[in-house]
Amino acid sequence: MTSVLVPHALSSAGQVRHALVAELRGAGVPEDVVDDAVLVMSELMGNAVRHGSPLPGGGVRASWWVAGGAVHVEVCDGGPGLDHALPQSVPGSAEGGRGLPIVDLLTSSWGTTAPSPTGAVGVYAELALPGERAQRLSRGGDASWRPESWSRRTEVGAGLLA
Repeated sequence: MTSVLVPHALSSAGQVRHALVAELRGAGVPEDVVDDAVLVMSELMGNAVRHGSPLPGGGVRASWWVAGGAVHVEVCDGGPGLDHALPQSVPGSAEGGRGLPIVDLLTSSWGTTAPSPTGAVGVYAELALPGERAQRLSRGGDASWRPESWSRRTEVGAGLLA
């Protein structure tokens, strides 16, 4: 697992994207999955900076790894953050509000971590890799990578998180 602590600033997203791309390409992750992971990470970083506070000691932590037939990304901030329910609709004139629906579309699952004693909270996402391992994952056959503190999206149609 790679984990980086970056300043609580929108400009930090570029540093995270660069490191994420380099590592995923080095691991042989297909380019379309790399592109999707970068988009998802950018959205999670943007939300952490716009809607969350810095972690104790400052900054935002971005993490990623490849395991269980998927690319996993997570961003952790100091909370309280944004309500992570999907909007029911976004007006065409709105300047925001489309990010989490895009994350929902690109990922096989995503959700939030349980708040830590300091109030830190994370948002994670899983992007399935093509092939047999990804098929096994989609059938629920490999959930060993999920920390117990992670909540799972339970009502996809309503876009609510447990």
